[in-house]
Amino acid sequence: MLKALLHGKLRRVAVGVDEESDGDTLEEGSAQGTATDGLTELEDPLTSMVFERLAYLPAELAWAILRGASRPLGDGPPMPAIPPAGAPSWSFWPSLRPGDRGRNKVRVEPDVLVSWGDTLLLIEAKHRGFQDPAQWVEQIRAARAMPAHSEKQLWLIAVGGIVMQEGHGHLARVRRDVASDVAGVLTIRWEDLREVLYPIEASTRASPQSAVLRDMAAALEAWGYRRKTWFSSLPAVTERPGSEDSVGMIQGWRIR
Repeated sequence: MLKALLHGKLRRVAVGVDEESDGDTLEEGSAQGTATDGLTELEDPLTSMVFERLAYLPAELAWAILRGASRPLGDGPPMPAIPPAGAPSWSFWPSLRPGDRGRNKVRVEPDVLVSWGDTLLLIEAKHRGFQDPAQWVEQIRAARAMPAHSEKQLWLIAVGGIVMQEGHGHLARVRRDVASDVAGVLTIRWEDLREVLYPIEASTRASPQSAVLRDMAAALEAWGYRRKTWFSSLPAVTERPGSEDSVGMIQGWRIR
């Protein structure tokens, strides 16, 4: 899917198919069941392309990438330096039963759930729009309602989106409603995730996981999350005259 996107093969995204159709009968140019050039506006394909590939990496490397890109919300604790023991189990868009006092009546669906030894990572990803602390609370309650996860250290990781007021109000909401159920709340900016990948890509070019890292980076860049270019690195800035030269140049100007 990623290679098709990068080579311009996904110009149309199917959004619906007639129940009686076999899925292959939609004619070229038909407006029914298609949307044009909208894939990189969506957050789910981005989540899939990045986190599915993260799951392919060695456990220690995946943890290092998440930790390197994450920041604690407010005055909360950072992600632990040492990964949990054992192999992680990744679930994408799991359908969970609502927890106690949950607003949702049918199901709760976090984007990614990672069961990792004595730790549970609950990942909610956004491409645009706001991160919603009420949604975090619903997901934490639903995860805690699962017997297999009831005793694990739960870390909620909000990836992308907008967190208002530096997250203090968001963290206060989580602490008020589910303080005893969560070890910490972390945020990851997609841009920071891309930055973390650069040195790892450079140091693992000869390793089997280099292709996985390149695909993750390519997906982020396809969605517009590219490497930062510092202003001081631009030629027009680095080659500018010094302060003394600048004064001399200005004094030499004449108004005509």
